Amino acid sequence: MKSRTLIASLFIAALSLFVIRATAQHSEHSQGGMMSRDRMTQHQQMMSQHQEMGESKTGHGMMGMGHDSATMAPMGVIHELFINHDRITRSVANLPDGIRTVTESDDPRIRQLLRDHVATMRQRVDTGNDPGLPIESEALRSIFQNYDKIETKVETTDKGVVVVQTSTDQETIAALQQHASEVTGFVKEGMAAMHAAMMKNGGGMMRQMSEHSMMTQHGERAMGFSQTDTTHHFLLTKDGGVIQVEANDPKDKQNRDLIRAHLTHIAQTFAAGDFSDPLAVHDKYPDGVPVMQRLRGDIRYTFEETPQGGRVLIRTTNPQALDAIHQFLRFQVREHETGDSVNVNSNSPW
Repeated sequence: MKSRTLIASLFIAALSLFVIRATAQHSEHSQGGMMSRDRMTQHQQMMSQHQEMGESKTGHGMMGMGHDSATMAPMGVIHELFINHDRITRSVANLPDGIRTVTESDDPRIRQLLRDHVATMRQRVDTGNDPGLPIESEALRSIFQNYDKIETKVETTDKGVVVVQTSTDQETIAALQQHASEVTGFVKEGMAAMHAAMMKNGGGMMRQMSEHSMMTQHGERAMGFSQTDTTHHFLLTKDGGVIQVEANDPKDKQNRDLIRAHLTHIAQTFAAGDFSDPLAVHDKYPDGVPVMQRLRGDIRYTFEETPQGGRVLIRTTNPQALDAIHQFLRFQVREHETGDSVNVNSNSPW
């Protein structure tokens, strides 16, 4: 698990810088129409430089958000679309099982940005790969969490793109319709809407960082080794999954040995249906635990050493237990913010 202290400070500075720029550009747009091409190029260069600085210091990209280096790529496209919102038209139809949106522009460059953005976000939704955008709403987060309940169809028009998203889950349908409405508001209001969304998310993200910091402290007490000098991974496999922890420094024998002792303990206690350790870390039982306890006789936990730590292999042939294990591991990926895939790895060597 990586330290969030530096990320939090960078987030505050970067968010302020981003909002100041956004507000200034909104004012400039209101007073004098479109920003000049030279100024736009200069602005994009500044954003790129700031992103590179953030990545070099934190490995998380600008604002320390999400867990992939591509987070700012979609944000850069979205930012330009916000600036050019008055060149975009959009209509939304709520369907009994989802939404149908038509988003278009007479400007060829904006038109292509729309198509690129839709393609990128579709790929992310199809795989549940949440980029952690600073304007992300609860509805959009719900869409990423329930990605496997959504069917998306995209059709290119002469001026833009048509998107149809449907689901059989009522909660997901509501999230799709809410997010579609939010995007329509963005198209209407432009940078003012971006500013409002970022300010709304800022408080929530800082609370999340505080909660993550508390979880880190609980983790160090429960696990007995440094959470900042080690890295957790939670992997989903076709017959169960893997909990893996390793020391970041190959020479760190102290944390390596503490990891091995802890994971040996975890394999034994989980097999006995005792999940008090994750309860101590998260202040609640992770998803899937009740079923894993009830079906503990159908689940095997095996500890293995790795060069810098160790792993616990979790296996079952019981479909109900398998679903619970995957729920448990997805919970850990979210809570520990490891950036691991929440999809099953069918090519796993385990």
